Amino acid sequence: MSVPPVLFFRADPATRAAVASAAANAGSTISGWLREAARMRLPDGGATLPPLPPSPPRRRPRAPDDDVAAVAKLTGSVGQLTGATIQLARSLREGGHAPDHDVVETILHDLRATQAGLVKIVDRLRAADVAP
Repeated sequence: MSVPPVLFFRADPATRAAVASAAANAGSTISGWLREAARMRLPDGGATLPPLPPSPPRRRPRAPDDDVAAVAKLTGSVGQLTGATIQLARSLREGGHAPDHDVVETILHDLRATQAGLVKIVDRLRAADVAP
């Protein structure tokens, strides 16, 4: 099944709330309700158009589980360590401690690689969390 083109429009908060309420009362999604409302406003009432397929079932929202939250927190901690290491490398460079600066630059490279790996893990965990 191909995905049809998407149509976006702006709505003020009151209009969005009214549409959301009307869609909920009709037992439909906002998109499904708007599609049906738009078709009814066409000159022929949408009679010449093919019938609309039903809206897909809504995915249930899920908060990230404890593992995702823990890895995300670890990623933030590695980011803080990276920042502190950058400041240390800068101080060593400005203080003329070239050998120590080179060691810290190596550590900084490893921290950045670790953080990038953790970000990928969090992304994969979140993607798995919303998969059907």
